[in-house]
Amino acid sequence: MSNRLRTVVFSPSELLPQTGSPQPDVKPRKLVALASRDQIIRSIYIQNPNHTPVFKSLDLVLSLGVKGVFQTGVRNAAPSFAGKSASADEFARIVERRETYPKETSPVVRVELEQACTSRRFWSTILGKYGDGFTASKDEEGLRRSTYDAFERHGTKLLIIDEVQHAGYRSKGSSAPTDVIKRFISDAQVGVGLFGNEQTLELLQSNNQLSHRLQEPCDIKPLDITEPSALPRFGKFLADYDDALIANKLFTTSLPLRDARVAGCLMTIASGFLGRVVTLLQIAGRRAFLRGATSIELHDLSHASTSWAVQQRLTPHDPFRFGIAGG
Repeated sequence: MSNRLRTVVFSPSELLPQTGSPQPDVKPRKLVALASRDQIIRSIYIQNPNHTPVFKSLDLVLSLGVKGVFQTGVRNAAPSFAGKSASADEFARIVERRETYPKETSPVVRVELEQACTSRRFWSTILGKYGDGFTASKDEEGLRRSTYDAFERHGTKLLIIDEVQHAGYRSKGSSAPTDVIKRFISDAQVGVGLFGNEQTLELLQSNNQLSHRLQEPCDIKPLDITEPSALPRFGKFLADYDDALIANKLFTTSLPLRDARVAGCLMTIASGFLGRVVTLLQIAGRRAFLRGATSIELHDLSHASTSWAVQQRLTPHDPFRFGIAGG
């Protein structure tokens, strides 16, 4: 462990379970109930200040698009668990709530590229999102035409391509998907959002013809904890998330998420990326439910920090148990 001074913020007794059982109940019936709850908890979206620039950029891509004449795209490159996918899905819900497009259409669609994504897999992944089960019988040109037909049938105006860092793969005799994306934008069928991790930055910048077709990036930035407004904004985010848990009847009481010490630990783990906080809270919430607790407790947050955040190398240790580094 580092020799830097640490502020220990919770005593061992505070980290013990306060309600429910010490260990989770993982019997099949309990896991079935967890699955139905999980759909609700994953649908919770709290206004995230990190995502506002993303929404504005995607709106710009939508407003500039003229089918068959001109389309553009935007890059969103940020670390894992920064909330890129959540921002894309929330933007799709925002567009739906505006009722600008007919209800039966899908104006904003998000797809995730697989690892070692070839140009053929690129098209097949998009068509799979629309339920096309006949991709194996089509050549690459047929896949491209089928994709554009799907956009027309479903009223798609913006395609968000997630995990775009996987588009750097080039199989023998084939173009890399980045070249396909360049052609895709030139064909002017829909606007494009290119979302991915840090590798996305290097990938897109290495393809000048593609990067020159993109608008100003909307990479998700972390909250700057040195700014005076950062901690109050983060505290409000946690309070609103806590309110949503209770409003959706996922828990009955409100305990640690309004504690300033908890906010400090979570900010340490998240490095300012609120998407990481949400994922950790989801993991802690599952454990709390399986234990029969009335709220997400310090015990659950500490366990999620060790079992998830440390294992994902987001933090070197559990700050709830071992403190926050300083000095």
